[in-house]
Amino acid sequence: MISMRKTKIYVAGIVVLLGLLLVVYGCREKTGLKFSHRFHIVEQEVTCDQCHVAGEEGDYATPTMDNCKECHDIDEDNPSEDCLVCHTVDGAENDYEVKELPKPKSHADLIFSHEVHADFECTTCHQGLAKDRGLGSGPKMPFCLKCHQEQEGPQECSACHQEIDAEKAPASHQQDWESRHGQVSRLDTSCVYCHPDRQKFCETCHRTQKPRDHTFGWKNGGHGMEAGHDRRLCANCHDAGYCVDCHRSQKPVSHHRADWMAYSSENGHGEAARRNFRSCNICHETGQCIECHDNIILRKQ
Repeated sequence: MISMRKTKIYVAGIVVLLGLLLVVYGCREKTGLKFSHRFHIVEQEVTCDQCHVAGEEGDYATPTMDNCKECHDIDEDNPSEDCLVCHTVDGAENDYEVKELPKPKSHADLIFSHEVHADFECTTCHQGLAKDRGLGSGPKMPFCLKCHQEQEGPQECSACHQEIDAEKAPASHQQDWESRHGQVSRLDTSCVYCHPDRQKFCETCHRTQKPRDHTFGWKNGGHGMEAGHDRRLCANCHDAGYCVDCHRSQKPVSHHRADWMAYSSENGHGEAARRNFRSCNICHETGQCIECHDNIILRKQ
């Protein structure tokens, strides 16, 4: 049976995938343009500076129709179906207007200068363009951080961001963040941007403050099932000795069942051992089974 946690992660994965598909389709619709970097770079061997011309401030401008005309035979006064090779149907209905794609929210306050990075080849940062059948995008933050560390570039947030800062909590860290941050942190790796020693940061809080699901009911039944699904989560705060110290003096709830020591293999401890023998080994050595079952086997014969 799939656990509730795994089900949630599975559903979240589907939501993310659908979101990406909507973003890709939405980008085409918002710009009114269909464009393949792969076709131009690989098949037509067009260089970046043929379309992206550096401006006065060193940044590279978005290509205009004049740039396209250098290679394409375009008659703007007499548009035809050939125009739909590059323009979407919606774009054609709006007089072939091409809109500039707005920055995503994650890049809204980004400070970046191509002039500062002029010593690098375009493909150093835009590595996926030769494979991208769409408009393409810039490098992700982990790539930038890795490069800045290797090239001894500035590492403080203010070097690249106007608002984002490690000392300032993001907008997402408001309202019910305390109760939902655990699930978000398992699906998102961006925590390390502000909390580089993630393990230590989490332990500092959770070793003194229990997660909200660690209620009285959690102690009496829930924790065993969760530990069986993914013991690594428990290991964030507890070592193996923590379980042993408690269960050597206090039996798990399952051990109080009337049929727990039943001879029948379909019930009690025998069935539990077949499902997850590792859990038994936390408190019991394998030899303990033999001590009892030697006598039981003789009686059955």
